[in-house]
Amino acid sequence: MTRSLLNRYMLIQTLMGLGVALLVVGTVIVLVDFVEQSRAVGTRAEVGIFDLLTLTLLKAPALLETTLPFVFLFGMLTALFRLNRRSELVVMRASGVSAWRILNAPIFLAITAGIASATLLNPLGAQLNVQYEQMRDRFMNVQFDPDAEDPVWLRETTSSGFIVVAADALDDDNQILISPAFLIYSIDSGRVPRLERRIDAEQAQLMDGYWDITGAEENTSGGVYANLGDVSMTTSVGRQALFERSRSPNGVAFWELPELIQSAENAGLASQSYELRWHGLLATPLTFLAATLIAAAATLRLQRLGGAAALAIAGGAAGFIMFFLQELLVSMGTSGTITPAAAAWSAPALTSLLALSYIASTEDG
Repeated sequence: MTRSLLNRYMLIQTLMGLGVALLVVGTVIVLVDFVEQSRAVGTRAEVGIFDLLTLTLLKAPALLETTLPFVFLFGMLTALFRLNRRSELVVMRASGVSAWRILNAPIFLAITAGIASATLLNPLGAQLNVQYEQMRDRFMNVQFDPDAEDPVWLRETTSSGFIVVAADALDDDNQILISPAFLIYSIDSGRVPRLERRIDAEQAQLMDGYWDITGAEENTSGGVYANLGDVSMTTSVGRQALFERSRSPNGVAFWELPELIQSAENAGLASQSYELRWHGLLATPLTFLAATLIAAAATLRLQRLGGAAALAIAGGAAGFIMFFLQELLVSMGTSGTITPAAAAWSAPALTSLLALSYIASTEDG
């Protein structure tokens, strides 16, 4: 069996196993979420089955994204266990084919699917989730009271000090701060901040690189008052940091996260949750690879040696342990105990190394 033929055959078998796992998991997701939408929306609004199904399908990509590591784990287990049961792995190994060559196609597929999940499925899920929330709010007649919005606080570093921006409310649609106050501080040689002046205004609209301030009044530390009227003030605050600050990190698309992190840091806002999400998406290929290696370690034992089914079950349990450890580390990263990079990469990296060690010891002795 030539290398290309073997890779093509393993790719087909792996895709078949993943297809079965995806069909089962996807069906469960749709059914469970349809029941949830019927309970949460159907009992509070006059909606039909088609509307509930539309809500479910809009939410499905985001839900599927979170379950794809399990799809890969059980899909790989299914594919490799089936090959083992049919003694095809025996034939391959008897032909002088190493475990590493057998795993070429599954590993390539895992890494490729991980990249596609982070760069394609994640943005699609985030976009459809916005439509889902808008549709759900429309069905449930949700009304937002602008007077009930929380105050806005920003802190922007400048060359001579920093600026604190406080506002009573935020108009997301027009990118406007309502009743803002700009507190401009300087820092002396002793690193002590000193309030230089304060600008109060009726509103401030965020433009490209500056604030367009309406009805500004200035008070300086020396007690001088000035009616400035309409003025502009340069800023490094980005639209995403200000007008998407309330979005969950899971609702931000992969391609938007770097800009949002930088914008949040410029505005003095906490960016740790977004950094954690960013590293989590970057680690998706490694997570899929870890799931694939766990499945391989659990199923490459030849059927004639016995215990193949028990090893496959142990592989599934090992996958759940990895995902549990990953969630634990993410919680620690959210609390600031460890860095976002360590929280996102540690579990799949450690699991991959352990699985590779086991496969190597089994293959090479």
